[in-house]
Amino acid sequence: MKVLLVTLDSKFIHANLAVRYLKKFCKDDDFDIEIKEFTINQKQEYILGEIFSANAELICFSSYVWNIEYIKEIAYIIKEAKNNVRILCGGPEVSFEVEKFMNDQSFIDYVIFGEGELTFREFLLEYQKSCPNLKTIKGLAYRENDKVAINENRELITNLDMINYPYEEDDNFQDKIIYYESSRGCPFCCSFCMSSIDKRMRTFSLDRVKKDLSLLLNTGARQIKFVDRTFNADYKRSMEIMDFIVKHNKNNMTIHFEITADIINDEFLNYVKKLPVNMFQFEIGVQSLNGETLAEINRRMNIQRLNEVVECIESGRNIHIHLDLIAGLPYEGYESFKTSFDGIHKLHAEKIQLGFLKVLKGTKIYEDIKKHEIRYRNVSPYEVICTKYISAEEILKLKNIEEQVDKYYNEKYFESSLGYILKNLFPESEFEFYEDFSVYWQQNNLYKMSHSRKKLYKILFDYVKYNDKLTDEFVYCLRYDYVFNNQQEELPNYLCRDAEDRYKSIKRLLANNSKFKEMYFNEAEKDDKIVNEFRIVTIGTDDVLFIYKEKDNIFNRCRTYIINDFLEEMAYEQKG
Repeated sequence: MKVLLVTLDSKFIHANLAVRYLKKFCKDDDFDIEIKEFTINQKQEYILGEIFSANAELICFSSYVWNIEYIKEIAYIIKEAKNNVRILCGGPEVSFEVEKFMNDQSFIDYVIFGEGELTFREFLLEYQKSCPNLKTIKGLAYRENDKVAINENRELITNLDMINYPYEEDDNFQDKIIYYESSRGCPFCCSFCMSSIDKRMRTFSLDRVKKDLSLLLNTGARQIKFVDRTFNADYKRSMEIMDFIVKHNKNNMTIHFEITADIINDEFLNYVKKLPVNMFQFEIGVQSLNGETLAEINRRMNIQRLNEVVECIESGRNIHIHLDLIAGLPYEGYESFKTSFDGIHKLHAEKIQLGFLKVLKGTKIYEDIKKHEIRYRNVSPYEVICTKYISAEEILKLKNIEEQVDKYYNEKYFESSLGYILKNLFPESEFEFYEDFSVYWQQNNLYKMSHSRKKLYKILFDYVKYNDKLTDEFVYCLRYDYVFNNQQEELPNYLCRDAEDRYKSIKRLLANNSKFKEMYFNEAEKDDKIVNEFRIVTIGTDDVLFIYKEKDNIFNRCRTYIINDFLEEMAYEQKG
C-alpha cells in the first residue's frame, strides 16, 4: 500500500517537522511511505501533478492555519478525479470541531486529531487489514454508514524519546530553516494560543536533545528554529542545551528560541550576556502592556522585569531580540495599543513583530468571542476584523503601520535617520511617527506598488521635506544610513553625491598605504581586495571611513571611523 504524506509550507525555506515525525515513527513497519513537500505559493496544477504521479492509495495532509484552505481545494480535486483514493487530514487545524469539518468537507475520509504519531501508526496497521476495525483507534475520526464517527481522545505521549529523530541523513537543508522541538506543551495558558490546550509541559531527555542537535548542526541549514513555546521554562536545562550548541555549532547557524523574558533570573541573564555574537535569536511574546488585557488572556507578566531583562540583553549586543505585539486582544483599543507599542519600542529590540489576533478553534479566546464582540474572518487564518474595543478602520490603520515598522525599523537600514526623526519630530510617541508616515504613504499612493530599498530612502527624505522639517543634520543621518547599508550604491544627488566623489581619486592611494591599513584593517583585510571594501564620505564636518563586513549580521554590517586627522596628515606628507 502506497501512502503519501503531503504538506504545504508557507515558504520554500521552511522544512515541515510533522510529516517527518510521522514517517520516522513508522520506519520499523512494512509501509511504503513517501513525503511530498510543497509551498502555498506554487501552482496548484504542479502540486496536483506531483501528487497524482505518486499513485498513492492513501493521501495524508498536514493541516495548519496557513495551508488549510489550499488543502481543502486540492483534496476536493483529488477526490473528484480519483474517487478510489482515500484522503486523511491531521494537524492542529483539523483537531477541533472535527464533525463539522468532515461534514463540510465530504471528500475527507479520515481525520487524526490531537497528537498524531501513535494514532497514525495504529491507523496504518489497521487500515491495511482486509477487515479493519477503526473503532479501537484513539484520536481518529472516520466515516461509517455515511455518518462521521469520532473515537475517544488519545492521551498525550509521556515519554517523548520514543518519537524518532525526524530528519534523514541525506536531507538537503542548505540555506533552509529547519524546525526542532526539545519539549511539547507550555507552562502558561494564554487564551489565544493553541499550546495552552496541552495542560502540561513534556520534555525530551537531554541526552536525546544533544544527540539530535549533533546531527542538526551539520545539516548546512540557515537556521534551527526551536518550536518550544517557552524554551527557558527550565533555565538550567536551557543553559545546558545552549552550551552544547555553542560547542558544536561549527557552521555558524542561527538558533531561534521563543522565551518568556520576565521569568529570567540573574544567573541566566549573566549567562546570556557571554554567548557568542549573532548565534542566537530570542523571540519574546509581549502581546500587550495593558494590565487588564494581560489578565484577561491569562498572561501574568511582570512588566518592570521584562523591561530590565530586555534592556540588559540588548546592552550585550550579542543576541537578536524580537518582541511581539498582538492587535485585537480583549480590552486593547487603538489608544491602548499605541501605549503598548511605545512601551516596547523604547526597548530598542532588533525587531518589533506586529501581529493580529487569530481566533483559533479550541482556544479560550474562541469561547469568548461573544463576550468581547470579536468579529473575525471565516476562513483561515481567522484573523480579527474588529472587536468591542477596536474598529475595523483602526485595525486597517494598524495594518499599514505594521508595514512601515517592518520596512523601516526591522531591517535596521534606517537607524540614524529614524533616531533623528523620533527624537526631533515625534519626541512624545514613536507610534505617532509610524501613524503619520503611513498616512503620507496613503496620500501619495505608495502602498499600491513595491519599492526597492534605494527608493525607501528617497520616500523618507521626501516625507521629512513635505513636513518642512528638512535639516542638514537629517540629511547627514540619511546619508550615513545609505552608505552604511548599501555598499554598491552610489550616493544619489539628493544626498549630495559630491560628499563621496571627492575621495575617489585617492582611494587606491589609501589602499596601498601601509599606515592606513595598519590603523583601520585587520590582518585578513590587508590584501588587494581592500580597495573595493571601503568608502569615504563626508558626514557633516567629518570624513567617515566605511569598511563593509557581513551583510546579514546587523551587529557587524559595517565598521566606521572618523579619519579627518589621518587625511590631513597624509595631505601634509604629500605636500612635503
